[in-house]
Amino acid sequence: MVEEIDNRKKKILGAVVQGFILTGKPVGSKSAARASGLRISPATVRNEMAVLEKLGLLEQPYTSAGRVPTDLAYRYYVDMLMEQQKPSGRDAEAVEKLFAAKTREMEGFFREASLILSNLTHATAMVFAPFSAADTVRHIDLVRMSGPRVMVIVITDRGQVGRRLFSLENPVRPDTLERVWDYLNQSLSGVGLDAICADTLIRRSRFGKAGVELLSGALEAIREYLGAVEERVYVGGTANIVREIDYAGTEWVQLLLEAMEKQYFILDLLKDLVGEESLTVRIGEENRLSELRKCAFVGTSYPVGRGMFGSLGVVGPTCMDYARTIGMVELMADSLGQRLFHSVD
Repeated sequence: MVEEIDNRKKKILGAVVQGFILTGKPVGSKSAARASGLRISPATVRNEMAVLEKLGLLEQPYTSAGRVPTDLAYRYYVDMLMEQQKPSGRDAEAVEKLFAAKTREMEGFFREASLILSNLTHATAMVFAPFSAADTVRHIDLVRMSGPRVMVIVITDRGQVGRRLFSLENPVRPDTLERVWDYLNQSLSGVGLDAICADTLIRRSRFGKAGVELLSGALEAIREYLGAVEERVYVGGTANIVREIDYAGTEWVQLLLEAMEKQYFILDLLKDLVGEESLTVRIGEENRLSELRKCAFVGTSYPVGRGMFGSLGVVGPTCMDYARTIGMVELMADSLGQRLFHSVD
């Protein structure tokens, strides 16, 4: 059984995994002997490597080459050998800068989070944000579109921006639009969904027929937006997938790139993590989605607020730097959760 390998084999296996992660090249017995810290000869290391190969933990790409880890080796390394690694000061500072920007709207905020996570892990990063806009209103805009159509733009206290389009029986005059816009901002600034009573606002407005129709349509659109839970995904660093052509092959890279363009693919991947208390690491064939069978996936959830959870993760080669990647994913998830909870409070 793999669980029963002795300490010497564990150290050699750890040296091979770390060596391959660092160089991307097969690790020979001399290199493994040095990296393991064991005072044994390369010949003894070769014998131990042969045993690890029989156990399905190492492979030899070709005769006289060193060994490379299998998916099983990476799983054993992550579960049994890897030491937790905190992000470096520089990496932590990059994440802190994102959360120090208080004025960024939420859509740009999540997009930037995916890009930063991708840059820091050298993988493709994904952020799933099932956020509700049911906070309080910061500002409302009304924009005349072509014909009798009007767009209402809602900005919440958390910086989320919602757009809803509705139609009137007749085109609205600019002065009516301006008066209704002013009334909405005076009446709804700092107000949440539960406190918006459309009938009361319409009765107090004292507008004519055109103004009441505009006000009624705008209030319906605002309430619809504030009551909706929208599921959005933000992907950063898809170009990192291309770097794996030599490792995984052109056909697979093209398949994965096409899959990444489909939102349902990422939703399917990230929704599995929502509400999970522990971080998830899936390696190679452990991935349920066939497009990821040559990849490693590291992901976790984070609290959005009001009983909702989002999730995030990265997809990269199976020879990814697991310790660093796990540390960065956990840091981003913790930071996201704290930021969103503070914005709710």
